[in-house]
Amino acid sequence: MCMCGHERQKFVCYPISTAGRDGRAGINWIAERRFPADRPWRREDWNRPGDLGEFLPDFVPWRFPWLDVPALIESAAAVYEYPMVDREPLPRWNFGRMTLLGDAAHPMYPIGSNGASQAILDARALTAAVMRHGATPEALTAYEAERRPKTSAIVLANRRNGPEQVMQMVEERAPDGFADLDAVISRQELEEIAATYKRLAGFDPAILNGEPDLFG
Repeated sequence: MCMCGHERQKFVCYPISTAGRDGRAGINWIAERRFPADRPWRREDWNRPGDLGEFLPDFVPWRFPWLDVPALIESAAAVYEYPMVDREPLPRWNFGRMTLLGDAAHPMYPIGSNGASQAILDARALTAAVMRHGATPEALTAYEAERRPKTSAIVLANRRNGPEQVMQMVEERAPDGFADLDAVISRQELEEIAATYKRLAGFDPAILNGEPDLFG
């Protein structure tokens, strides 16, 4: 997986298939650009065809010995547009005998791989609550009390770029580039930022391994 850039312009890519006999593999990529807040824009939508003219020119200089970003973009079989959107944390999830889970409960910027993982953690918490209280409103209350504050914190953290803030830190400290990353940001800083976000998002191995087995 490769991540390049900073909070105003970013490129992410990773293989989604094994390489064939010709050495080529399917690559998924994301070219992210931040536009001025007053720029007119289309509302969020899924699977809307993208227009290369709106973003490719900004990535033309991004040609590295190990990755030709504009060539990768231009070789794509299809390009789609996904505006980055989230919602304010909700004041409640429960409505009688109904509750919310996953993106319905906490839509957030797609940072830190939280789209599926937080839904999984929601499902685990809801299962545990139902096992303790039965299929009752009390179970939903317990579930919301555990998960809503945690996911609200992630929504807000992702607006500050989550763990990817390290890319912006390097951009600000070395706007003209660098030869030695360790001279720009220390390994300790990188590890502390990653560890802090893992704890916030519930990904810390010690925390996960310490959770009781629901079905053991």
